[in-house]
Parts: sequence; C-alpha cells; structure tokens
Amino acid sequence: MAAMLDTALLQAFVLTGQSSAAFELLNSLNYCDVKIFQEFLPERNHRIAHATLKGPSVVKEIVIGIVLGCAAGSLWKMHHWNEQRKVRAFYDLLDKGEITVVTAEE
Repeated sequence: MAAMLDTALLQAFVLTGQSSAAFELLNSLNYCDVKIFQEFLPERNHRIAHATLKGPSVVKEIVIGIVLGCAAGSLWKMHHWNEQRKVRAFYDLLDKGEITVVTAEE
C-alpha cells in the first residue's frame, strides 16, 4: 500500500512538472520502488502537460455583454409594461366612475 501511494505521489510530482520534488522523494530513506519510477519517468517526460493561461476573448466578452444587456433590457421593459397596465387600469376605473380621488366629507 505504501509503495502504491509513493508511486502515485511521484507520478503526481512528474505530471505537475515538479521533478526536483520527485527526486527528493526518491533520495529519502523510506522510498522502496525506484525501478518503477525509472520506467515511468522516460515514458511520461515528453508528454507532461503544463497549464497555460489564455488571455481574454474579446468576441466572447462582447457576446456575453450583448446577452446580459438584452436580458436586463427585457426585464426592465416587462416591468415598464406592468406599470403602464396598472396606470391604465386606474384611469379606466376613474373614467367609469367606479373610483374617485376625492375624499368624502362626513
């Protein structure tokens, strides 16, 4: 079990580009499987992937901005239509005489 964990740790060091840490672990007293690592290192050495950061995509940011702008604009327009409906309903009731804005005197 310990040999498997050590081998997995060594593979993780190599795949993340930390070869010096892998060699440090190999030189320690408790490592027991140098032969597996010596076989693993040459076959993986040329295929080690490194994380690369890409810059911002201008087209992607423009599309996201347009989509968010349209979504916010449509929400605002729906709110505006709802308020117009309420005002129109109020004035319709006022014209029919069903409601009044004058307070009744007692």
